[in-house]
Amino acid sequence: MSIAAIPSVGASAWQAQIPTAAKPTAASGGKSFADTLQGAMDSVNESHMKADDKLAELATGQTPDIHGTMIALQEADITLRTMVSVRDKVVDAYQQVMNMQI
Repeated sequence: MSIAAIPSVGASAWQAQIPTAAKPTAASGGKSFADTLQGAMDSVNESHMKADDKLAELATGQTPDIHGTMIALQEADITLRTMVSVRDKVVDAYQQVMNMQI
């Protein structure tokens, strides 16, 4: 019974197996993490501005739409809570990476 040697596996071997579609790059049009995060923060800011505008309109009597105002306020609250949750997960992941021993 003969046993064949196990070939060495370097980084180039496993990188060659990853499809090119799974390798996003900024040059190929893929959004970077910073761009995605900035877009999410802009969305949260926009929902809060919208809610503030609706609340100001309700307070000054320009609109009697209390339901639309409350919906906008709840949407703003949900987006902020989601963003805080994502931030907490990112910070936790960063701390775990920094605590890894090399």
